[in-house]
Amino acid sequence: MNLYETAKASVSVPEAAERYGMDVGRTGMTRCIFHDDRHPSMKLNEDYFFCFGCGAHGDVIDLTARLLGLSSYDAAKKLAYDFGLSLDKQPNVSRPRSKIQELRDYRNRLRHWKAEFAPRSPDDEPDERYVEACKKLDYVEYLLEEERYGKKAKVA
Repeated sequence: MNLYETAKASVSVPEAAERYGMDVGRTGMTRCIFHDDRHPSMKLNEDYFFCFGCGAHGDVIDLTARLLGLSSYDAAKKLAYDFGLSLDKQPNVSRPRSKIQELRDYRNRLRHWKAEFAPRSPDDEPDERYVEACKKLDYVEYLLEEERYGKKAKVA
């Protein structure tokens, strides 16, 4: 199997969506982040997603690429790395993720949310992802700096 086939066969669309910050309901519905969605209009199936509001659709690689602003190839590589996928015939064994790597991933997600979901005008109601980014980004960066310089920061 090549990189694309391995990612598609090993990672479901809902798994990737949750990993990269989307809140997926029990029924596989979520608010679409590709348009101003007030109510869940995107359906996430195991193999594909479809938004009934804006028509966005695709597979797990397409979703990852659009969420993170990556090319399809880089999205497939990101999925392989984040989910511990291997291109050889051996069974998949996920590598345990360190707290520092999870903090880095969260910081990157917060940075993306702060830029992507910022209100466009003073009258716009702020998106909850933008609010979370504003509240938590400085603290996450503080924790990473503490770790980088050898001080023992405690993760709450």
